[in-house]
Amino acid sequence: MEKKNVLNEIQLLKTLRHLNVIELIDVIVNEEKEKMYLLLEYCVGGLQDMLEHSPGSKFPCWQAHNYFSQLINGLEYLHSRGIIHKDIKPGNLLLTLDETLKISDFGTAEALSPFDPEGICASSQGSPAFQPPEIANGADEYSGFKIDIWSSGVTLYNLVTGEYPFEGDNVYRLFEAIGKCNIQIPSFVTEPLRSLLVGMLKKDPKKRFTLRTIQTHPWFVCRHPRTSEKVPFPPLRGDFMHNMTVLPYLFNYHSCETPSENEDEYITEQLIKDRPNGSASVPIDDVNDPSKRPWHKPIMCNVKKMASCRLS
Repeated sequence: MEKKNVLNEIQLLKTLRHLNVIELIDVIVNEEKEKMYLLLEYCVGGLQDMLEHSPGSKFPCWQAHNYFSQLINGLEYLHSRGIIHKDIKPGNLLLTLDETLKISDFGTAEALSPFDPEGICASSQGSPAFQPPEIANGADEYSGFKIDIWSSGVTLYNLVTGEYPFEGDNVYRLFEAIGKCNIQIPSFVTEPLRSLLVGMLKKDPKKRFTLRTIQTHPWFVCRHPRTSEKVPFPPLRGDFMHNMTVLPYLFNYHSCETPSENEDEYITEQLIKDRPNGSASVPIDDVNDPSKRPWHKPIMCNVKKMASCRLS
């Protein structure tokens, strides 16, 4: 990510506080390596990762509705603060442990002038597949609010169909298809979801749905019964090491247990690989049992100079 995008993201996130917007906890600067680290609130996964490990690369309608509703709530907050995200897509939508959706990656976002009620923008660096027709057709300026509405519509389309509304062999063909905006919605997408997608993906930004229209749309406000199995969260990969990486470490790090006589006994990656079926000699239940977990020495860091990190 370019330095200016990082600085832009830091500046914006410092001012934002909302349930569905990723929170910036701290910024650490390593002066010796000339690096900057953003500490964000912890999320266990994202929609893109879940889609890639789900049947048909899509969510059941009821599950997509849950995530989409949270996206619109977060987007309403951003727009009320004059912030245009410009890169709404499943890859930038993360989930916490309780499945709260967080809009992330504000590197290309823009803070509008408070004296510009139309929200006019003149640049966009978002992902090509999520760009609206006005950008694909080379307009010099466009409504930032309607950019986010369009990309949210493409995101919803992707969540419920596993596909994109427009495709191309390269970015030029893709933009040509987006510019023409001859959208074809699969037949299995029925009303009222179909009309919501059509409204959000209008070629003319002036005719495109507003946030208010979306929030009062029948598909948005109605309850959706669980008619099919939920896509697992976080995604299950059948990878023992992946599934044990973060949470056991956090439990160990924050546990109040004192070191035992066997404090140097660690379950290593090599040990896991050498065991049958990729399992360690310690049962899973033992890993989750505080009395049977190996004790790790806490790490102390001087945030001003990360080179001074040391074991206490």
